[in-house]
Formats: sequence, structure tokens, C-alpha cells
Amino acid sequence: MKNSEILRYARYFVSNNRDKVNNKYRLKFHLMGECGWVNDPNGFIFFNGLYHCFFQYNPFEPFWGPTYWGHAVSKDLVKWEHLPIALAPDEEYDKGGCFSGSAIEKDGKIYLMYTGHVEVGSSEYYQTQCIAYSIDGVNFVKYRRNPVISTKDIPENASKRDFRDPKVFKRDDFYYVVIASQSQKGKGQILLYRSSDLFHWEYVNVILRNDNILEGDVWECPDLFRLGEKDVLLFSAQKKEDSKIISSETFYCTGKMDFEKGLFDLYNCEKLDWGKYFYAPQTTIDQQERRLMIAWMDNWNCPFPTQQGHNWAGAFILPRELFLRGDGLSIKPVREIEKYRKSGMIVEKFLSNDSIYLTFDSECLETEVDLFFITPAQVEIELCSNLSASSNNSIKILYSNISKKLQLIINDLVFSEERQEVKIDLKRDKLNLRFFLDKSSIEIFVNEGEKVLTNRVYPLEKYNTLKINSEGNCKVYLRKWDLEV
Repeated sequence: MKNSEILRYARYFVSNNRDKVNNKYRLKFHLMGECGWVNDPNGFIFFNGLYHCFFQYNPFEPFWGPTYWGHAVSKDLVKWEHLPIALAPDEEYDKGGCFSGSAIEKDGKIYLMYTGHVEVGSSEYYQTQCIAYSIDGVNFVKYRRNPVISTKDIPENASKRDFRDPKVFKRDDFYYVVIASQSQKGKGQILLYRSSDLFHWEYVNVILRNDNILEGDVWECPDLFRLGEKDVLLFSAQKKEDSKIISSETFYCTGKMDFEKGLFDLYNCEKLDWGKYFYAPQTTIDQQERRLMIAWMDNWNCPFPTQQGHNWAGAFILPRELFLRGDGLSIKPVREIEKYRKSGMIVEKFLSNDSIYLTFDSECLETEVDLFFITPAQVEIELCSNLSASSNNSIKILYSNISKKLQLIINDLVFSEERQEVKIDLKRDKLNLRFFLDKSSIEIFVNEGEKVLTNRVYPLEKYNTLKINSEGNCKVYLRKWDLEV
């Protein structure tokens, strides 16, 4: 096929297959692909009054494969409208896939910077950085002199293979881009490049390398930005044994970035999300100067039950706003979701070895619970389809003010007793939990976003019961809303 025909055929395929998906687990207030497979969000930007989110996309089947850039826009980060596919792997320098990248506005145009992936033989490949641009924000033209950063621009201490996921931004008079890499010794690292025009780039330095910072030697999807008085670096990290992914997590680092030397002075490094289904975050600044984040709400080492018979796989988190908290971050859902609240309910009760039961009909909920611990106690919050069958179709959130551990236990189509755990300190004997339930996801924000747990859930039956039980004395203040999007 000619180049334009590859893109036209992919767009045609989506238009003819978007109605052939199984809606059983399709989400109501989260961005997804219209059909096929999605992974990393790309090019997250506010442009001409709309939020744009591009994403890694294989429209043809619900599995990772030929990588295009899907495209959607939103006025409020909750409701999304799909636009035609933006990029196709139709040039020699990206024929193996238009891999992840980012977007920036310059002279009234959107510029996309992405990784061109080329496979050589059955097991070798190389990666370069490329540019495409658009005046209308819908149709994109690839720069005629791509790639703008080629393999010859890779420093000696970096892998010639793994060189991807450019995140471009402007600081003072220069454009900068951070790119994920591996050292010659196989350690994850982040490279920095600088440009005056987006087309001619010079290498600056390795800003951070995994010298025993954390487990996981494959670093991907970096992002670097200023938040308050500190610089923040995000990246996802994988630990592999041969080709098998053992762990796949995302981290943030706070510190101070020296752009002249190209060095990141590390203050603190923590997990960005404590659930299993969170990867490849990307941030942007909007017209309100908010630092907003979106991420893939799935992960490479997790199952995808909708790959079988549903014709779609993958979704994205409810976008979040980032705030500085000392040397750490706090993370909150965007406030726009609150305008979709319906049928609010407030329950306030003192529990002493007692329970609260609530029933509901909606598949989409927002619930906020304040727990005030009066004596040593363990509180369990459970979402289930009915109480008699709760053990094999439920989401349980448990917290003990003795162990100071929050546990999440999931039983559903995929998991039996899937357990996640995070240490949480109370503030004046109070625990705040705010969680968002969609048809196949739950996002839990703890203590005003001090910790977040993001997970996909695939209930055997629709949840319709909320139970809160306390072993010990605890006061409960609960607010619950249906979400109608």
C-alpha cells in the first residue's frame, strides 16, 4: 500500500468495527479505544480549547500489534470524542510502529514527537525520534527530514536498541526532550536533549540512571516537569527474566534539575500508584495551570479478559491532578467528574462490632468515607453482588489502625483472592477513602491522594451492595453518589 492508503484503511476499519464490540465491561467515564487494543497515552495536551489525548493503538484486533496513534478529544476530561487515527506506520523510519511520544504547541500548531520503530530480522530493531505536525489538530503531516534524532545521536554509554518514548517540553528559551534508554550495562536511564526549533537536537546528558535506585532495569515513558519549587520526574520500570515481565510499575522522583549540566539531583523516589493496573503516565498543563496526568489503566503483566470475544482491550485512568506534598506528591481526580454526580446519599453512624448495609443500582459510583478510629479496630468496606455470594465476586478494602496497613482484596472473573497492601498512617485517628467504581475498574484515593490504588475488576455479576463492618469502635461518615456520564 502507499503511505496514505495505510492510514485510510485503518480509519476505514475502525468505522466498520466500532459497533462490533461486546459492551459488558466497557467503561462509562473512562477513555478507551473504539475497538482493538490500546496501551500508552501519548501527546496529552490542551490545545484550542480542547484536551487532546493520543494513544498507542492497534485497531485491528485486541492484542498488541502494528502501532498507530489513536486520537480523542474532550472538553472536560470525562466525556471523550474519538477523532480519526492520527499516525500510521507508513514510512521507512517507522514501519515497525509509531511508538510512544508526546505533543507540544508551537506557532499555533500541534507538534507530535514520537519514536519510529524499525525491526531488522527476527529479533533485532532500532529506534529513532520523529516529528509530525498539524494546523487543525486532526490531520498530521510527518516532517520530511525525519528522524530528527537518529541512532548516530545516541551517546556511547547508551543502548542502540532501546531508545524511545520522547517527552518534549519548553523551558526558558529552549525545547527539551527526555528519552528512555538503557546503559550498555543494561541499567535503565533517562537521556536529555536540547533544541532551539524542535528539528535540530543536541545531546546533553544522562539525567538519571538506575544505580540501585529501584528494581527494574527497563525504564520507559519518562516525563519531567516543574511542580511548585521542585522538579518531578516520572517513569515506568519493568523487571524482566529473559523476555518475561516479572514486575511492571511506575515511579516518581522529586528533586532539582540542572539543565546546564543535564543532571537530576534526586531527593525522593516512590511508587506513583500502588495498584496493579497503572502504567505509562503522561502529564500536561491546562489553561488553569493545573498539572494533569493520564495513564494506561492496564499493565503488561496483567490479564486482559476482553481479548477473548469482546474485540477490545485496554483503557485509561480518570485523569488526575498532581500536587506537591513535601518531597512527595498528592494525587486527586479531576474535579470535573463531580458535575456527573446524581442521587447523593449521606450516612453517619457509630459502629461497635457492627455493620452498615447499602444497596444501589448504578454501575458507576463515587463514594467517600471518613473513618474515625476510637479504639483499636479493623474496618472492612465491601462491594459485592449479594451478601451470600460475596466471597467469589467482591472488592474488599480493609484497614487496621493497629497494623496501619490498608489491604485490597479482589475476587472476580480474573482473580481469586488478589491482594494488594500499602502502609498508611492515620491523621488524628482519621482515614479518608474516596473511590470511583466503573463497570470494570476501581480507583481508590487514600488520605486526600497521599496514596492511590488503580485496578481493573471484572465482576461475575453487577455489584449492588455496599457493606461497612467494624471490629472495634469506629465512627463512619459516608457520602455516595451515582455517576451518570
